[in-house]
Amino acid sequence: MEARYWLLALALASSCGVIATAQNRPPASAPTAEPKARHEPPLQAYEDCKGKKAGDAIQHTTPEGRVEATCQESPKGLVARPKQPKGSQPDMGVK
Repeated sequence: MEARYWLLALALASSCGVIATAQNRPPASAPTAEPKARHEPPLQAYEDCKGKKAGDAIQHTTPEGRVEATCQESPKGLVARPKQPKGSQPDMGVK
């Protein structure tokens, strides 16, 4: 009879642990991570488009050298967006 009480006590203790663990989890609908921050273009990308208009082709200065780019509207003003093969353009904060 004593063994049965120990088994009952063990079963209750383990189920309480599972319940306590489940209560510490965030709800399934709660976001688990913050959205990724958008990549900000370097200041040089804005400088290279000063005095230009949207759609103008320019030479954009990068740490790797000069590349062909196009000036595009962004929330912070005109910004140089380098011309790259489709599917590999970085997110320059331009919509």
